[in-house]
Amino acid sequence: MFGGFLGGPGFGGPGFGGPRSGKGGFGGGRGGHGFGPGGRHGLKRAAFVSAAMLLDGPADAAQIVQRVSEATGGAFTPPQDLAELAIGLLAGRGMVTVHDGVATLTELGENLLAWRGVSSEAAHAFLGRAAKFGDAFKIRRELFELAGLTRTITWTGTGEQKQRLAEVRADVLAALTDAKKALHRVLGES
Repeated sequence: MFGGFLGGPGFGGPGFGGPRSGKGGFGGGRGGHGFGPGGRHGLKRAAFVSAAMLLDGPADAAQIVQRVSEATGGAFTPPQDLAELAIGLLAGRGMVTVHDGVATLTELGENLLAWRGVSSEAAHAFLGRAAKFGDAFKIRRELFELAGLTRTITWTGTGEQKQRLAEVRADVLAALTDAKKALHRVLGES
């Protein structure tokens, strides 16, 4: 995971450098979640990605989203509102200044990224490598959303909604079982 700015795991870790070896890395590690949304560290991860993208020069939220999308070959396109929140967090920590919506790294921000071993080149290289996991992140996100919908209907749905869920559940479980078997076959072939 990206971790926090002042303490806690950060960019360091396997494959991305930094003084905190083994603490997760830019895209997760040892069970970490990568830079995807959610979790209590989602905004911190987004802020670190945003800060790394600001190493390429000042940018507003839309430009940060565009830079991440370009760096990942389109595999990841974070929501603009998340980039805006990340800029706000960075500004609150003194890592960026914001004028007319355009964020610029402060000396503190640049020094902290340098201390963590983060350069523009390293960030772009990581995001380029992370792009190959784009489909896995998309599958994971869809499964979490499906589980959330199921939970909502189970707890608060009407009788008709619960009946429809029971019908859909069988189809979903069958599809997941088939997909899992197919992937096990693929692993067995290699």
